[in-house]
Amino acid sequence: MRNAGGDERRREWSRREFLRSAGAAGVGATALAFLAACGGDDAAPRATSTPGGLPAPAGELSVAQWPLYIDRAKGERPSLEAFMAETGIDVTYDEAITDNQAFFAKLTPMFESGQATGYDLIALSDWVVNLMRGQGWIEQLDWTALPTVEANMLPAFRDPAYDPQNAHSVPWQGGVTGIAYWPELVPGGQIAAFSDLWDERLAGHVGMMTEMVDTMSLTLLSLGVDPQRATLDDAARAAERLQEQRDAGIVRQYVGQGYIDDLVNQNTWASMAWSGDIFYYKYLGGADGLEFIVPDEGGLLWTTPLEIPALAEHPADAHAFMDFYYRPEIAAMVTDWVLYMTPVDGVQALMREKAKDASGADRRYYETLADSPLLFPPADLASANLHTYKALEGDEFDAYNELFLDVVQS
Repeated sequence: MRNAGGDERRREWSRREFLRSAGAAGVGATALAFLAACGGDDAAPRATSTPGGLPAPAGELSVAQWPLYIDRAKGERPSLEAFMAETGIDVTYDEAITDNQAFFAKLTPMFESGQATGYDLIALSDWVVNLMRGQGWIEQLDWTALPTVEANMLPAFRDPAYDPQNAHSVPWQGGVTGIAYWPELVPGGQIAAFSDLWDERLAGHVGMMTEMVDTMSLTLLSLGVDPQRATLDDAARAAERLQEQRDAGIVRQYVGQGYIDDLVNQNTWASMAWSGDIFYYKYLGGADGLEFIVPDEGGLLWTTPLEIPALAEHPADAHAFMDFYYRPEIAAMVTDWVLYMTPVDGVQALMREKAKDASGADRRYYETLADSPLLFPPADLASANLHTYKALEGDEFDAYNELFLDVVQS
């Protein structure tokens, strides 16, 4: 039964506590360390490898991943076991990433000194990929070794702004940043726009996120500015808009992953939210009254990609791992467990087959899963009113972050 899997997955913390946790940690000492690690234009870039000519697989692979971001069953990782059995590659799978900023800051001295990190694959988030790519700290991929990825990557994940032509990364999972709310608690019973979170009737009951790239991007959209074309003057206007909301007492607090606890407990009536969290709590976690929307001004599509860090010892094995997980039947195992958006074509059809083969509560669950826009992205982002983050680099990233921290820490 699905409830058994749900009980195993949902423990003291949500998976999302890890996946986007550049949040609360990003407003203190970790943020300062991260900005120092970015280095602006002062850090010396190092050339990435040229594609083609990969060595033979070495039979070893070291992966740094977020906790609880792969399928589990009875203490095992079935898809990972299948990969090792088929390929003979021995994988050290280290759930070492608990914060984008902190993990990147840990790797930065090694990158700067030309040392290997000890990992062959890492899974830092999309906006961090952009920063690493700009410094030459992740390897260029050999797409001749990724035929399954090439065949099955969904259009929504191809050629992203953070990594043009997917030259340095392969998406692992994704999701949508939008708004979740309780219809019985908000004025008029509905939230439609991000600007609705400035309604003074919601005073003290709005949740806002410490994740800078999400909050600033949604605010830019509410000002009619495409994040991809935003200037620093636009970012300053967005920060002023956020300050107005905070000064009016509308925001309960700026928070990281803890937003979901405030929302589920109805301490907040409306909040910025991540799709995977709301999918679980609405359909499996007992909060069926929660609604998730893409705001009228637009929502954000985010991605957690896989990257090969510079000087990785086993690049061929890393390519084999990425290509294996783009088989629909393997990707479906991951999606069924982690409940985030898959980048792999064919998974939705497999979920529909599961629904047909199941009965009772399991059938209803898989029917919900198969039709959920929170798990399966549209072919055309524009038609779904979804946007992507601007690829902020160096001084521009620092400027955005400083504007945002002035609001969060006020």
